[in-house]
Amino acid sequence: MNDDPRSRWENEDRRNERIRELRAQRGVIDRRPRRPFQPLILLAWMAGVAALAGVLIFVGFLAIAPRVMDWVEANPGMINQGIVLDFVNWYRPDALADAPAGEDGGRISFQVPSGATDSQIGHLLYEKGLVRSELAFQYWVTQAGRGGTLAAGSYDLSPSLTPSEIIAALRQEAGPEVTIRIQEGWRLEQIVGYLGTTKLTMDLDEFAHLVQNPPADLLNKYDFFKDLPVGRSLEGYLYPDTYRVDANATARQVVEKLLDTFNSRLTSDIREAIAKQTIGGKPMTIDQAVILASIVEREAVLDKERPTIAGVYLNRLNTKGETSFLLQADPTLQYGLATAAHGDAAVNQWESITWWPALETGGADVELPDALSGYQTYVNPGLPPTPIAAPRIGSLEAVANADTKAGYFFFVAACPGGTRDGSHYFGKTYAQHQANIAKANAECPAS
Repeated sequence: MNDDPRSRWENEDRRNERIRELRAQRGVIDRRPRRPFQPLILLAWMAGVAALAGVLIFVGFLAIAPRVMDWVEANPGMINQGIVLDFVNWYRPDALADAPAGEDGGRISFQVPSGATDSQIGHLLYEKGLVRSELAFQYWVTQAGRGGTLAAGSYDLSPSLTPSEIIAALRQEAGPEVTIRIQEGWRLEQIVGYLGTTKLTMDLDEFAHLVQNPPADLLNKYDFFKDLPVGRSLEGYLYPDTYRVDANATARQVVEKLLDTFNSRLTSDIREAIAKQTIGGKPMTIDQAVILASIVEREAVLDKERPTIAGVYLNRLNTKGETSFLLQADPTLQYGLATAAHGDAAVNQWESITWWPALETGGADVELPDALSGYQTYVNPGLPPTPIAAPRIGSLEAVANADTKAGYFFFVAACPGGTRDGSHYFGKTYAQHQANIAKANAECPAS
């Protein structure tokens, strides 16, 4: 062993030198420049993670959205909740459209039970095919602010109505105006049947009952009904014209509109002229004038001939002559035959029935039931028991100013130049009438 102190010091110096070298090298390493902090990269990374999470959530939501929509449609009342409405507006906005269930304008009778909720009413409407969805109906109830206010009752609605229009009808509020055209010469059932094809929402059965069995308070509103026999319908008094009517008008309102028009057209001059006419030696009543005018309406085509045709009938009624007080009016036979055949038909069938059947035999040979025998005017003298159709004011004026002085008792459809132009040949005697028939047949042999 070398115990030389100098050697130990040298060894110690070398060791210390080595340590200093290692420390110096470590210091160089520690002083290397550090990478700076970059927040944009971190933000981009976080945004990517968030976007991926959003996509995953959106895809998952799309997967369950149909089930959520099914739940909403099964619970339409929930559309009042904001989050539910937001979801539907995002996923299926068309489900809330104010669109009709279809284009069919046919009427469907609908009953709103007393105490029914909006959701229950919507379900009933959907079952009847009157709305596309219960959800849309509930939504528009909310939009209209009509929740819990829909009125119980009977309605005639159409699939062509929008939810908002149906809601207005069920509230009996003013709706859009509807144009209706009641034609001259229609009998009561034809008018009712036609109204059933319009967009009026009134209960058609209620309207039919009202015009067939008018209540006393309705009749008492109009002085022209003072001579109306008890139990009579409003046949002949529903004035034919073009009307603008509120789509949600009640049956009573529509009836009164037609009667108001009749009243306004029946001027004081026409009333006075009617009273100057006589039947059987007595002043003609307004009801008798309406009955006769309804027959003129069915017979006359040309306005200029209406007073002449009215004069023929008045001459037959007031003069025994060759017709023995018999009216001999074919339209009364048609009325009786159709009533016998279809008098019990349901109201919803009236529009499709032929109410003016062609006569297949001579007038005197037409057989009618005893209850309708008054319309067999070839056998029974006098006027039929009721009007047979709705006459225009021109036919009433023709009766009021009938041309009786010409002395005609007969007429037949003419065919000048081989064309049926609506004109007639008139005759004073039965012989002249037969000659006119032969003339018309020669002009139009095929008819």
